[in-house]
Amino acid sequence: MIIETNVKKNIGTILFSENKFDFLTNFTKINKSEPNIKEHIDFKEVSSFINEPVEKNLILYRLITNDENLDPFSSKLGYFIKVEDSIEVVYFDPIFIVKDIENLKITIPKKEFRFKIQQVGYRTKFIADDSITYQESFSINMSDVEAKNQNDSLFAETMLSLKGGLIVKKQKKVADKKKESFRRVESELDKKNSSFYRLDGNSKRKNTAYIEKENKEKEESFFARVKLRKGKEEYKSNTLKMFK
Repeated sequence: MIIETNVKKNIGTILFSENKFDFLTNFTKINKSEPNIKEHIDFKEVSSFINEPVEKNLILYRLITNDENLDPFSSKLGYFIKVEDSIEVVYFDPIFIVKDIENLKITIPKKEFRFKIQQVGYRTKFIADDSITYQESFSINMSDVEAKNQNDSLFAETMLSLKGGLIVKKQKKVADKKKESFRRVESELDKKNSSFYRLDGNSKRKNTAYIEKENKEKEESFFARVKLRKGKEEYKSNTLKMFK
């Protein structure tokens, strides 16, 4: 997870996470004017921050599944955001998706259940009546290895030119636990005959069909894939350039 407020250069807030299943120490808040001062915040504070009517950019994670009637309100670890004309369930890290699958009310036989994890970029579309609506800027299918090893704190440190290795060292301590979590579930990236659906929190009976773009991105590093996005629609941002 990366959250950046759009104010002015070197003014604003960045929140990031480490993809570990810990509600208290997984999330860090940094003031861009004081990048060496790190403050841990909890899951609830992150949720409140996303809802604040302040222009911001987000990098979050999406679960799409082949279960058209899966109940999005059975999620215990997802978070609802307003994306244009719908309400979508998003996750702060891939590990929360893996853990949440145990809670979701799946309506098809479990042996037939398949899912994908996507990294998704959002930016503020408009703010009205203290309510914020986002617009999707990009989405990238993640491999199992990418999802398991994702650590957005590394990208945040690059953004802020931080020197400390503290976050990386802490991440190594929980690596084995993450391996066990991802080993328990089976994702699907390659079967082309499966139809996948977003988890929508609307009053609709069914989830929204997800249609993948024809121009598929190569399975390269995160920064290499983001570079392919350059030259597209301009937007207002100070630090996160992957939305361009």
